[in-house]
Amino acid sequence: MRPLDNLLTLLFLSAILICAPATATEMVAADHQYNLGGGEVLEDDLIVAGGTIMINGDVSGDLIAAGGNIEVAGRVDDDAWITGGSLIIDGEIGDDLRAAGGDIRLRGSVADNAMIAGGTVTASSNSDVGGDLDVAGGSIEIAGHVGSDLSCGGGSVVIGGAVDGNATIYADKIQILQSARIQGDLEYTSDKEIEIPAGTVIGDVVYKRSAKKVEDIYSKITSSILSFLSILLIGLLMVRFTGNTTIKVSDTITTQVLKSLGSGVLLLIAIPLIALILMITVIGIPLGLIVLFAYIVILYISKIFVGLAIGRRILTYAKQEISSPYWHLVVGLIVIAFATRIPLVGFLISLIVILAGLGALVMTWKSMYDGSKGA
Repeated sequence: MRPLDNLLTLLFLSAILICAPATATEMVAADHQYNLGGGEVLEDDLIVAGGTIMINGDVSGDLIAAGGNIEVAGRVDDDAWITGGSLIIDGEIGDDLRAAGGDIRLRGSVADNAMIAGGTVTASSNSDVGGDLDVAGGSIEIAGHVGSDLSCGGGSVVIGGAVDGNATIYADKIQILQSARIQGDLEYTSDKEIEIPAGTVIGDVVYKRSAKKVEDIYSKITSSILSFLSILLIGLLMVRFTGNTTIKVSDTITTQVLKSLGSGVLLLIAIPLIALILMITVIGIPLGLIVLFAYIVILYISKIFVGLAIGRRILTYAKQEISSPYWHLVVGLIVIAFATRIPLVGFLISLIVILAGLGALVMTWKSMYDGSKGA
């Protein structure tokens, strides 16, 4: 579990860093394709979702992007959060990179740290990461330059580039090429020892036999990162397109937390019973299925409302003048992600989050309906 803790800690610290006050944020939801053309400069943060996303110009702030195919060929001055099916990073990232997807190819530069999780991850010979590089995936190839420490693992790992610090590898199959240069120590965990070409490791080499299947550990890492990025993206889109309603639900949690929990307990039991009763009758089956589907969706997004409430409370308590709900959401979801992983009480915290979000959502809908009816 230690590799998972390390990566999630990096995710937590990195996300906190991007929660500085922002002057503006460009939000885009493209049906098919979004393109920031070469030579164009976006003078603020960019949050974009779409089928195909092309960033050929420059983003002067942070980039948060989710889509089927994403290519970043321009420059992002600050952090980049990217998730999608196919990701290509040819350009420059001015600070940290966090990427998750199916096929990820890093061919550009990252000024500071990079954290990547995917099915196939390739850092080409042209890639340059100025700080630490943390990678989790099924098939990994590192052929570029890493300015500090390298930590990676999964099914297959091939190292052929230069690592200025230490390298830590967890994998079933590990290959160190003759072209590799690891200036620090190499520590690797696998089922069997490997042959390491002479001169490729300057420091010490430590081998640890894996007591547990490595792919199981890194599948959990990948799943955790993808889960966080998915709920974050959905939350950002909800705030963007249903902002007033979403924020009202979080307000209900803040002002009526006990009532929200109580309502959540009743609804958690009542809604599945209603769906079951509907499906007992033949004509009620479609409606029962719709109710059940809506119930599952609401349970999933409940943490978004709770995250907003928690994030706003934390930033207010910390006396941070950040009024943007987007950053409230980021902070709150990070807190929930860590709290739900606490041994023994994590499940209870997850249940409380679901109950509070579910209850507050229905209470808010009822209040809005009564208000419109009274008007």
